[in-house]
Amino acid sequence: MAKLNYLDDAWRTLGVWGRYQCIQIFLQLTSVFSESVHLMVIVFIGYRPSYQCADLGNTTSMYDTLSNASLTPLYQACHVDILINGTNTTLMKLSPCPAGYTYDLEKDRTFVTEWDLVCEGAERAEVSQMLLMIGQMVGAAFLPQLSDKFGRKGMAMARAVMTVEILPEESRFMAEVLGCTVWTIGLCVIAPLAYIMRDLSWRYLYLVLSLTSVHCLLGFWTFDESILWLLANGKIDKAKTLLRKAAKMNKVNEKEVLQIVDNATCTSTVLQEKLIKKPNQNQNVDGKQKERKEVILEQSPAMLPKYTVLTLFTRRRIAMITLIMTYTWLVNSLTYYGLSLSSASLPLDRYLSFFLLSLAELPVAVIEYYTFNRLGRKKLCIIFHAVAAVSLIAGTVANYLSDRAGANVALMIFYFLGKMAIAGSFSTIFLFTPELYPTNLRNVGIGFSSAAGRIGGMLAPFAGPLAERISWAPGAIFGIMCLTVAMLLPLLPEPTGHELPTTVEELERWYKQHSGMQRKKTVDTSL
Repeated sequence: MAKLNYLDDAWRTLGVWGRYQCIQIFLQLTSVFSESVHLMVIVFIGYRPSYQCADLGNTTSMYDTLSNASLTPLYQACHVDILINGTNTTLMKLSPCPAGYTYDLEKDRTFVTEWDLVCEGAERAEVSQMLLMIGQMVGAAFLPQLSDKFGRKGMAMARAVMTVEILPEESRFMAEVLGCTVWTIGLCVIAPLAYIMRDLSWRYLYLVLSLTSVHCLLGFWTFDESILWLLANGKIDKAKTLLRKAAKMNKVNEKEVLQIVDNATCTSTVLQEKLIKKPNQNQNVDGKQKERKEVILEQSPAMLPKYTVLTLFTRRRIAMITLIMTYTWLVNSLTYYGLSLSSASLPLDRYLSFFLLSLAELPVAVIEYYTFNRLGRKKLCIIFHAVAAVSLIAGTVANYLSDRAGANVALMIFYFLGKMAIAGSFSTIFLFTPELYPTNLRNVGIGFSSAAGRIGGMLAPFAGPLAERISWAPGAIFGIMCLTVAMLLPLLPEPTGHELPTTVEELERWYKQHSGMQRKKTVDTSL
């Protein structure tokens, strides 16, 4: 792995938290807020309250027939039992409910109640969320490859990579700390807003939250392209234009910044003379200067190869990274969304349950701030998965013993800890994953892993129906899967303290030297 990190030097010269970077990061984080509300609003607009068959009095002819025949209807959730008066004998069973359904809520409060997505049609409510995840999976599978080829401008996966690439190595972790904070704020907004609008049609809540995405219409003009991507793809003039813009906004001497980039891209006249026009003068230089020459030539934009999704599986070490991260994303997505979407089943008011579980994610940002550089991405991710596994398995035991005194309190505590831990691991892999891939494969790598994660998100809505049949199953499954992830992650390298890899060859050398649990260098934990 090369030790020269010229673009990081350029960001430091510009000021890590200069006005330019802060504005770009803020614009990128606005998409995080809208992503969170769109993915989680279904907890309220797709809520399934208690229900039963409606009164047969709504169907006059049938009600008159039953009255004249001395029969009594007994209303169940999905059918009506017709009993002979004075006995417990069931004459017939009417299914589906002839007069429709009645709910604890007004008919238009959720799309489940409005469209009667219960009983035989219940799975259609879960399918609606599954379709949303399918859309995300398709986007994550194909758009990142276009992003690596044509540019980063975009949301979600591209946004995560752009935020990482605008900060130097020692501050990259702040991209995810800020992203985690904004995501949690978005979640915390949903429950109070849903409570305030509880007496209105679900369409109004969905409309209000949809307005949080209006800014995306202006994204093409407000987002600047990733300077690292521009340099890696030979678009040096465009990169310099943005660096001049950044220097002007940050009130920094642009010549100092451009000189660093000139050295990195071998466009400086002095550097060209030393490395190309006068190679004989470098014959007696020491090993470090020779390594510097090789690295600069290797990282020259014109020499960087183009990669595709097939590259993820054509090299053994990259394939290992991809397989492990793919499974990690699947487990995180399944567990995180499974816990979030089933919050209404907890022994508290559904608004309060969701709000408390959203608050559970706030400590994650604080933990990440103090530990990302001290422990490293990999170790922190392992710890989060281990805590999630233990908490979810313990919560499963508490749920099984729910008739015991204090079991519900224990269930909420374990549920809270499990949600916090899986939120922390999910947040960590958003930073961890792009750091494991070279520049022109970075978006493809995180996109492929994220696409696999959406499979977990597609299955998550069915955790609730499974719990209704086998109450201990979801927690046990989530806990065991988190435990297996904690056992696989030590096989990956630790990116903390290292510059982002530029080529596949750099990545393979780095993987060979730094996989395992031992840290190979001391990391500066300051911002």
